[in-house]
Amino acid sequence: MLRIILFELLQLAVSWFAIRRGGAPERMVGWMLIVAAITSLAIGIPANAFRGLSLPHFTIDILLFGGLLVVAARANRFWPYWMAALELLAIGVHGARMVDPSLVPIVYSRMIGQVAYPMCAVLALGTYHYIRRTRLEGIAPRPWSPLRW
Repeated sequence: MLRIILFELLQLAVSWFAIRRGGAPERMVGWMLIVAAITSLAIGIPANAFRGLSLPHFTIDILLFGGLLVVAARANRFWPYWMAALELLAIGVHGARMVDPSLVPIVYSRMIGQVAYPMCAVLALGTYHYIRRTRLEGIAPRPWSPLRW
């Protein structure tokens, strides 16, 4: 439980950093991560949660992935693609659980949880890169690419 609390504090700190110091894409993803974390905590983790597919957590991951894809498609940044790819890994773990119910519960729970650490790192680095670029150029970079089909 301590590991979960420490991670949530880390994720909150990184998200708050992105919301306070980042551009529009960083702020949007920061809020997405906070909402996903609050929703996951509200759902809780029952004792038998990872003995089968955790449908509530799978749903949160699907919705987060969709939001990250929208940001990645529109943002004038490179890092949202990395975030979406990492979230897709978590969805893949849920898929593996659907295909192979014999997957050991601790492996399933750890695999879907461990993807979030590099996601925090990517958001922090993306925000840092935005701050550095803004300082070097003197103006904030354009946050969104024009929509072209």
